[in-house]
Amino acid sequence: MNSQIIDKKDILPGLQNMSRVVIELGCGNHKKDKSSIGIDFIDNEHIDIIADINKGLGFLPDNSVDIIYSSHFLEHLGDLGYIMTEIYRVLKKGGKNIGLVPHFSNPYYYSDFTHKTPFGLYTFSYFTSEQPFKRKVPAHYNDIHFKINKIRIIFYSPFKMINIFRKCYTVIFNSSRFMKEFYEGCMSPFLPAHEIEFELEKPDNDQNE
Repeated sequence: MNSQIIDKKDILPGLQNMSRVVIELGCGNHKKDKSSIGIDFIDNEHIDIIADINKGLGFLPDNSVDIIYSSHFLEHLGDLGYIMTEIYRVLKKGGKNIGLVPHFSNPYYYSDFTHKTPFGLYTFSYFTSEQPFKRKVPAHYNDIHFKINKIRIIFYSPFKMINIFRKCYTVIFNSSRFMKEFYEGCMSPFLPAHEIEFELEKPDNDQNE
């Protein structure tokens, strides 16, 4: 695999002088925000920086990014803990990590042989000291203290008739913390979800700096 960083538009030297920095990781041939900086391993016209993100974000300075967005990308990485540490490092205080990942019950998750990391309701709780859910998980594996602004379970089906019901499930099971935990603990084997929408924030009082 190519470990070389290719800055196609010579963005990196002036990165710290930019008033707002938005990064899209693994954006492929589509960017959510046309003004964002697209980073991916495979080049195309939408990619600004070619890099193997499995090797980290060492080409980005500490505290230099306002928003990092990714859609169905994190599940492709071999070491989620390492990449989350890197994301936390490069975000400014108050910066946000926003995105979508497939839920572990998604029947299509296992069809993709490039998927390496499954995600559930509690996955991001391993990267915060706040522990927003009733069920607590160990958070001593790293020094990351994200504030969890949003964890939302999304139900979707490519089949239109089924999707009508799935949209109702999205409303019902996100109506409270209890309903989210009830779904994952009791209902996920019977009603598979599609994905998890998340928003994490690096706190202004980050103690690592």
